[in-house]
Amino acid sequence: MEAPAGRQSFYALGHSEQELQRLSRQGDAFGAFTRQLFAEAGMSRGMRVLDVGSGSGDVAFLAADLVGPSGEVVGVDRERTAVDWANQRAHLRATRNVNFVEGDPAEMEFDQEFDAIVGRLVLMYYTDPVDAIRKLIRHVRAEGLIVFQEMDLANARSLPVAPLFERSLTWIKQTLSASGARTRLGLELYPVFLEAGLPGPSMRGGRLYRWRSAVPGVRNRCGCRSQSVARDGEAQDRQCCGSG
Repeated sequence: MEAPAGRQSFYALGHSEQELQRLSRQGDAFGAFTRQLFAEAGMSRGMRVLDVGSGSGDVAFLAADLVGPSGEVVGVDRERTAVDWANQRAHLRATRNVNFVEGDPAEMEFDQEFDAIVGRLVLMYYTDPVDAIRKLIRHVRAEGLIVFQEMDLANARSLPVAPLFERSLTWIKQTLSASGARTRLGLELYPVFLEAGLPGPSMRGGRLYRWRSAVPGVRNRCGCRSQSVARDGEAQDRQCCGSG
């Protein structure tokens, strides 16, 4: 059964403890680029930020650091397991300006508007990302920030060529596509923003070289068991990010 327009489709990788740990390792790989993206978009001290699809909490923690003690971050995830995990991490880190709640922010109401809405690798899981953005922007103030970071898996590759990596990547893309995920949404962000009624976003592109720590958990969920993927080369991927 298909998810209604604007709602998230099934997350093929699940929300086990292993997957939440993998998301944190993935966050380490993306962290520097995400921080730069938020800073260039204008995220600053005192802002109130909504993190869409917060998962293990890494994007929210990064935003919390940028907005400082006078700011606030609300991370939302539809899975209670992820919410509890992220709140526990916030407690252990003594991060007091972030809170995680359960739900889909595209379908929720909040008592205050936000200065910024952010998300990383989350629009790709919405059945209709255009409709999702239309619903999400209800929560942001006029002239607020809308910043999403998505990937283009269609053009991912390893340098030098590693056949085992290429096979694993094919399985990963097939699994994600079968679940309804959009594996090349990074390239589609610009028209998605326009169709949602927003101005054309400022786009940034980048490459990642630290996939070795983040990919194994994905491979295992997709039935790929070898640990030697890209051992002799660096996995390279293009990511596309938009902010408006």
